[in-house]
Amino acid sequence: MTTLVTPAAPGPGQGTPPDAAPSLRPGMLPGMIPPNAQAPRPHRSWGRRNAVWLVLLPIAIVVAAGASSFRVWAFWWPVGLHLEVDRVALGEPAHLAGEYYDAFGFDVPERAQTTVLREVDATVTSVEQVTELPAPSYGDPVPIPEGSVVYEVRAHFAAELQTDLSLCQITLVAEDGTRYGDSTTDVLGSSNRCSTPDAEGFVSEQPEWDVTSFVLADPGAEITQVRLGFGGPEYVTFELP
Repeated sequence: MTTLVTPAAPGPGQGTPPDAAPSLRPGMLPGMIPPNAQAPRPHRSWGRRNAVWLVLLPIAIVVAAGASSFRVWAFWWPVGLHLEVDRVALGEPAHLAGEYYDAFGFDVPERAQTTVLREVDATVTSVEQVTELPAPSYGDPVPIPEGSVVYEVRAHFAAELQTDLSLCQITLVAEDGTRYGDSTTDVLGSSNRCSTPDAEGFVSEQPEWDVTSFVLADPGAEITQVRLGFGGPEYVTFELP
């Protein structure tokens, strides 16, 4: 007679030891891999896992640098006089042409938020050192600062009516490259250096006119050039004898 023995359920603390080999599934022999078991993935190095990004990294750096350079150019290039468009001798006419963006159209409303071409013909007729300044249009007389000299620059202009003359710069350049009068306001406080003193706005009111501007300089400076511009980047140069 055959006696069937029913294995007892393991009690607390009993059962398969943690380090014991797992039991085989029915129908499997030692060394066989279960059909639904995942095969181990081959180990890949960090370089192989990131090969695509390593290839794209230099391209991303070049693109970022290019975009940054464009932003620097866009903000820096229009500011300052660094693009000479004409060079003549004292007493000869120079043609200054350049585009600017009129954001608000204060003097000419129809130009608001448009790009405008400004064209001006200018002639510097004389540059002379003077011993005193004339009385300003308003306020008290302005004395010449100690340790400075003053040059009187006379110029003749011609342009179409309502040509924008704001941000006018009349700059003296010494032999060593030092510039005097880069500001858009002259020593007398005038902020409209290319317009007549009685002008009501910053646009030309007649086809031709004359202006006088005063510039401070060092006593020992040898002035060799006059530069004229409207905030930049274009400017014209007048060579002094």
